Amino acid sequence: MSRIYSLLLLTLTISTSCTEEIKIDLSSSSPELVVEGVITNEVKAHTIYLKKSGDYFMNQPVTMISGAVVSLSDGQNNYILNEDLLNKGAYSTENTFAGIPGRTYSISIANVDVDGDGIKEQYAASCLMIPLAPVDSISVEKKGMFRQDIWAVKLSIQDSIGYPNYYLSRTYINDVCKSDSIDEWGISNDELFDGVYLINETIMFFRSRKPDEKVKDGDKVSLEVCAITEDYMKYIFEVGEEFRGRNPLFGGQPANIRTNVKRTFPTATDNRGARGYFAAYSVGWGNTIYRELKK
Repeated sequence: MSRIYSLLLLTLTISTSCTEEIKIDLSSSSPELVVEGVITNEVKAHTIYLKKSGDYFMNQPVTMISGAVVSLSDGQNNYILNEDLLNKGAYSTENTFAGIPGRTYSISIANVDVDGDGIKEQYAASCLMIPLAPVDSISVEKKGMFRQDIWAVKLSIQDSIGYPNYYLSRTYINDVCKSDSIDEWGISNDELFDGVYLINETIMFFRSRKPDEKVKDGDKVSLEVCAITEDYMKYIFEVGEEFRGRNPLFGGQPANIRTNVKRTFPTATDNRGARGYFAAYSVGWGNTIYRELKK
């Protein structure tokens, strides 16, 4: 009895012990350039956003970077991106621009002084636009799962043969994106189906627990499929992991999210001085009208 009593006393002592508030002093850091932007094979204006990073506890709007010189190249042609006069820090192509799959797209950023030291910096990033086979069709199937209604979005498409493919997927209901944040995007690779023609393969889900994801009879459902690089897929995964929080038991060591943006002048090592990602990818669409099965 004495041993059990001692164990209970020890447990009670641990569970009721005092806690002390620990204040973590996160010192101020030099601002870095943050780049966000995508070039696709769709005909439209493509926009690159330039911002400054801020301190962790900074309770202020993000600082956009205006007055930069931003150029785009596909190895054969060069384009100057124009800054939106009403949206500072947003630099866009003409609305007739469309990327060409198979080409590598590079951006160059100049005439910026992010750290405020009086020296104009230059940055660069590049990304291959991987070809994508046309989307043949999509379908939507409703089923009950985990005490809620689930609408499975299924895809039919030919996977390219002979090299690894990586896919990004987003869903829409009546042309409104329902996976509109990066942690809700679907990412996958073709490790298990390289070169296979996929028939009604489940890609994404809508869930009735989210009121805006309930699919009704007659709704237009769309699936956006993008052929992305392995590095960009890993970037998306890392951003999502940071958003959700790491598993303290099985997660990896904390590390900065990768970036493909490098400072080219003054030279910097280990990607220091820049964050974010410049991506290029091919896009395919599938659309269908959902019809509720009559019981």
